[in-house]
Amino acid sequence: MKKIVLLLVFLISSLVAEPKLTDIFDAYDNAKAQNKNVIIMLSMEGCPGCEYMKDIVFENKNVAKLLNNFVLVELDVRADSVPDKLEYFATPTFYFLDSNEKILKRINGGENVGDFTKTLKKMKK
Repeated sequence: MKKIVLLLVFLISSLVAEPKLTDIFDAYDNAKAQNKNVIIMLSMEGCPGCEYMKDIVFENKNVAKLLNNFVLVELDVRADSVPDKLEYFATPTFYFLDSNEKILKRINGGENVGDFTKTLKKMKK
């Protein structure tokens, strides 16, 4: 019985596993290898919109599951080196890119769970 319970806990946790963040230098190689697109979130410490996305939107089970279809990168605009082509005027800013670094979509600001889910479904490869 213990084995069955442990197996169920493992299976359920793997279904809703938190998406992994990767380093920008590895993102495009990983995206090519996994046949995925890349999401880069430009954020900043203390940004209420960034915290909302991380604490509310990304924690939604459906969003978390969809995020696993992407290679995820978070760059702090104050602490990290942001590539010149990734412009922003506020945080969060999201860039959806293909594995060849072509920008497919940009989102300025956060989105609610429903809108972000729709975006992820459209941008999924």
